[in-house]
Amino acid sequence: MTVPDKSGAGEKKHSLLLKNRERLTLDGVCEVISFDENAVILRTVLGTVTVEGEGLHVTKLLLDCGEVNVEGKVSALFYSDRHERGRGGFFQRLGR
Repeated sequence: MTVPDKSGAGEKKHSLLLKNRERLTLDGVCEVISFDENAVILRTVLGTVTVEGEGLHVTKLLLDCGEVNVEGKVSALFYSDRHERGRGGFFQRLGR
């Protein structure tokens, strides 16, 4: 029988701080899936985070620490368990 670890050592750590809807800091980022001026999509330890807005720029990217900073006008921010890619990835479409 395995006893669950309650020490918090295996706990997933993620935080998000948004200042004045203009400066966003995220911790616990594993991968930058995509970004442009209107959307930044990140895979975190707790799911995919999509940031939508205008004039968005990734100003800091430290994936070894899991930290990302985004600046611009943030209009929406939401989480999902996985990134929906519509028709599938490049190789998946190639096989059709």
